[in-house]
Amino acid sequence: MLISFSHQFIFIHTAKTGGMSMRDVLEPLATELDKFRIHRPPKTIGDQPNPMYTVWETLLLHAKARDVKRELPAEVFDTFFKFAFVRNPWDMQASMYNFMLRDPAIPNHDEVKALGSFDNFIDWVIARKDPYPKGVTKLQADTLTDKDGNLLMDFVGRYENLAEDFAHVGRVIGVDVKLPHLNKSSHKDYRTLYTPDTRQKVAEHFRKDIEMFGYDFDGLVAKPV
Repeated sequence: MLISFSHQFIFIHTAKTGGMSMRDVLEPLATELDKFRIHRPPKTIGDQPNPMYTVWETLLLHAKARDVKRELPAEVFDTFFKFAFVRNPWDMQASMYNFMLRDPAIPNHDEVKALGSFDNFIDWVIARKDPYPKGVTKLQADTLTDKDGNLLMDFVGRYENLAEDFAHVGRVIGVDVKLPHLNKSSHKDYRTLYTPDTRQKVAEHFRKDIEMFGYDFDGLVAKPV
């Protein structure tokens, strides 16, 4: 999550949607959060690392819009341009699987590796409340809505239209920059990983994201929001 007072925007970072690339571009415009009510703990205590700083940094990276709204003054949250990006849920699962499988630093890496297959990963994700890295919600909609399911964003870009949609963001906030592609995961077409059974499981478990953001198995169907 980033906030800019000078350009009056709030960026909510959802996982695996090109967010690190966007942060690379937007962070120089960001406002120190201590100017609001979101206070960061010190990086160190004496000469030792402060573990609470790491927790703060991790949770803030993927902060939920509803939590940001609660912490910021209403005149900031209500008037700033709020945006985020989302991704096809079937593609998201493939990307998350490959990310967690290849990165030993991820807390659940060993558990995911032991699953032995993408099919088992889908069952594991569905069965667990919090399968992903800390702060990442299973449903993208849960990051971007209030407790009643109302969308809190002014604009929701699509990973599938990343360059075009980020260019729109740039025009709104008044910056003209190119988007680098950082933290890229490479894997084959996500559709080849699915069986009819796992395809249907994702359709049912991630129905809220699929309907809210306009996806089907093959990609982006519409832009309803």
